[in-house]
Amino acid sequence: NSATDTDTLTPQADLTITKTDGSTTADPGNPVTYTITASNVGPSNVVGATIADTLPASLSGATWTALGAGGGTATASGSGNINDTVNLPVGGSVTYTVSAIVSSAATGTLSNTATASTPGGVTDPVPANNSATDTDTLTPQANLAITKTDGVTTATPGGSVTYTITATNAGPSDVTSATVADTLPASLTGTWTSVGAGGGTATASGSGNINDTVNLPVGGSVTYTVTVGISAAATGTLSNTATVTTPGGVTDPTPGNNSATDTDTLVPQADLAITKTDGTTTEIPGTPVSYTITASNAGPSNVIGATIADSLPVSLTGATWTSVGAGGGSGSAAGSGNINDTVNLPVGGSVTYTITATISAAT
Repeated sequence: NSATDTDTLTPQADLTITKTDGSTTADPGNPVTYTITASNVGPSNVVGATIADTLPASLSGATWTALGAGGGTATASGSGNINDTVNLPVGGSVTYTVSAIVSSAATGTLSNTATASTPGGVTDPVPANNSATDTDTLTPQANLAITKTDGVTTATPGGSVTYTITATNAGPSDVTSATVADTLPASLTGTWTSVGAGGGTATASGSGNINDTVNLPVGGSVTYTVTVGISAAATGTLSNTATVTTPGGVTDPTPGNNSATDTDTLVPQADLAITKTDGTTTEIPGTPVSYTITASNAGPSNVIGATIADSLPVSLTGATWTSVGAGGGSGSAAGSGNINDTVNLPVGGSVTYTITATISAAT
């Protein structure tokens, strides 16, 4: 009058998992947020499934929270990797929100995989959907900036100035092989040295123009000290621009601060001097006299259009004169009477006049 049928229960549950950060790119140095959802399509409930996500080394400071739905339960929150035991009834799910920072030095791609595993004794008939990978192309961004100053607003032709040029990286990504450039104007010649800070590196020293490859991690800097001599012939203003440029593949979100210009008004200075002698301390009325006048420029700046003047006394008659330049100095070749001559005197140059006249016999 009774019959018994006995079956061994073999739970089956199609667990699935998805993972995304909602983007196909990520910026080294910036945060990234993943959404991971594990669910159970059934037909059996699952108690003690495992959700795992081992974060790549390029992610740091990771924290996560979990929220169940449809009866799904999990650990409420944690940090670092996920290795969580969850309960997933049929139709239930657990969603994790994972926040982390991408290393500022990361390159290439960012790939991260999450998995869902059934406990022992439970078979998953569709294991292919038990893992999910999110892959982002890393797109570095770095706000490079540069400053340049010589600390003055005026400069002297023939003198020197010292520029301080500082290139910095405000991030968020590290930069390898940025370029710092400074093409000196023709009126400048000099040498430079560099010092890195905060991990910044550059060529230690050089001469002439700067065209240097530098490494600038976030918060790092490179400072150049450029000592230059100004041409003694320079006029007008002295304007000099330095630039910093990201390498290919790195975007600068604020390109407006990638160049800096220092401008000085050139104020020439020249120590002009003049000597005059006739080689004696006595003269005889009615006889000739010969004077030697030499005008020179001890610098530091060249002088164009200086005036040499000698108004002869009335006791001298028949005066004539000649001039000879040296060291680039030049004036009128010859004349008579008083001297009122326009001359050019570069630094170290001179003009020598020879005046011959007769002393009045009535003197």
